[in-house]
Amino acid sequence: MSEKHATRSVLALVPAWNAEQFIERTLVSLAEQTYANLRVLISDDASTDNTVSICRKFVEQDQRFALIEQPENLGWLGNTNALLREAEADYLLFAFHDDVLLPDYISRCVAALEANQEAVVAYSDMLTIYQDGDRIEGRCTLIEGHKSPVERAKRMLWRVDHWWAPNRGVFRAEAADLIGGMKRNLAGEFSADWPWLVHMMLLGEAVRIPEVLVEKYYREHSVSRKWNFSARHKLAALLACAREIHSARLKLTETLRLDATLLRIGARLMLTITEKERRVKR
Repeated sequence: MSEKHATRSVLALVPAWNAEQFIERTLVSLAEQTYANLRVLISDDASTDNTVSICRKFVEQDQRFALIEQPENLGWLGNTNALLREAEADYLLFAFHDDVLLPDYISRCVAALEANQEAVVAYSDMLTIYQDGDRIEGRCTLIEGHKSPVERAKRMLWRVDHWWAPNRGVFRAEAADLIGGMKRNLAGEFSADWPWLVHMMLLGEAVRIPEVLVEKYYREHSVSRKWNFSARHKLAALLACAREIHSARLKLTETLRLDATLLRIGARLMLTITEKERRVKR
């Protein structure tokens, strides 16, 4: 990486809540990143365990780390947006408190973004590790290499092929400003990262690094393990995707193409809901 590129500032955003069982591993992985111009901002969401004391240790030992202690619980979405409001850097990334980044993850992502000025996010393949020992390697290939914003957004709308992997990526701060943070939908916080990524795909290209540089550890108390992945909740999140699409600065023809995809996905979800209700009545 050139000296110019190495001066780009990167801020890792760590939303944390009752994370004492794992967050130290996450913070160690950030401390061990090879990228020089990195800072880490943690926001503790009024934890009731030892999360704050663990985070304070890193702040005391490493001047790159800073900690916000929320006076009351904001929830996953509120805590994430609180971090975004405080973020000041060229590039940002979410470092969730049950993820581990390999040491050159940020360096590789920044290099990928600097090599492609049309890209807004760079991410790698990821290894998901479950409590029962299962290990699944995930590759989000559906959006890589596509120049068309409509095509990228359409592919993200279908929620396939480890679509969530780019949410661990390094992204341009101006993209976050344009999207305006993650937003609640009719199902609350459920899949709020989905509309966020749909909007991001409308802003620029995505670069995939075809190596496993992130390890995701699913635990009993992981946020997404508590979500209800029903068709109704997916439909609520889909409506939030529509909101993001219609708030973006698209041509009418582009919006109509995406509306057609929204209608197809919505029809499938409605059919699932109808069939389930029909079975219940029997």
